[in-house]
Amino acid sequence: MAEKQDFMYVVLAIGIVLVIALIIKPAATGELPGLWKPGGPEPTITPAWTPTYVPGTPPATPKPTPVPTWDGKPREIGFVDPATYHITSEKSLLNITTSRPGTAPGITKWVTYATVDGQWSGTTGIVRIPFPLWRLDYSETMPANDEIPRFNCQVMDAEDPNRFVRVITLNAADFLAVKGKPELKKEQWVSTFYEGHHDYYFVINARCIDAYHLKIQVPETYMSS
Repeated sequence: MAEKQDFMYVVLAIGIVLVIALIIKPAATGELPGLWKPGGPEPTITPAWTPTYVPGTPPATPKPTPVPTWDGKPREIGFVDPATYHITSEKSLLNITTSRPGTAPGITKWVTYATVDGQWSGTTGIVRIPFPLWRLDYSETMPANDEIPRFNCQVMDAEDPNRFVRVITLNAADFLAVKGKPELKKEQWVSTFYEGHHDYYFVINARCIDAYHLKIQVPETYMSS
C-alpha cells in the first residue's frame, strides 16, 4: 500500500514539474506556450473558404438587324394561317369603301415594290415598307360575274393587330362602273398611304373573284436613295 502511495506522489510531482515548465514559466517570461519558438517561422493558419463575388458579364447589346437594300425587283408576299394574327373566320369585318385618293404631288412614276396574287380569301405574311410614302394598286382585280362580286382588303398594322390602317371594299356597283374602262380603273383603284417605315399585312376577303393582283408601289425616286 505504501508503495502505491509513493508511486502516486512521484506521478503528481512529475505533473507539477511539467505544468511549471510548459505553462507557468513561459507565461512569466512573456513567451507563448506551445511548440512555436521566438525567431522561428510564424505558424500559418489556413482560413475557411470564403465565397468571392464575381460580377457577371453584362449582356451584350444586340446589334440592330440591318435592313437589306432593295434591288428594285418586286417581292412576292405569300399567305399565312390567319391564326398567326389571332384572327378567326367568324370575326366580323368592317365594310368601308375608301374615297378616291389623289395622286401624290410631285410623283412622276411609281414602281412596284411587292405583290400579292390570289383568287380566294386569305391573310398575307408581313411586309415592311422602308419608305415614307407608298400606295396600293388593286386595279387588277377581276370579277367572275356582274351580279355578286365582292373584294375586301384590310391593310393591318403588324405592330398593333387592333389597328385597321385602311379598308378597301369593291362591290358589284364598283365593278360595273369601270367595266370596259381599263384606264379609269387604273386611275381610280389605287390608295396612297402617307406613312411608312412600318410593317403591314393584308386580310383579303374575295367572293366571285377570278383573280386579283395587288401591287405595293413606291415613287421611282426611292430606288436611288
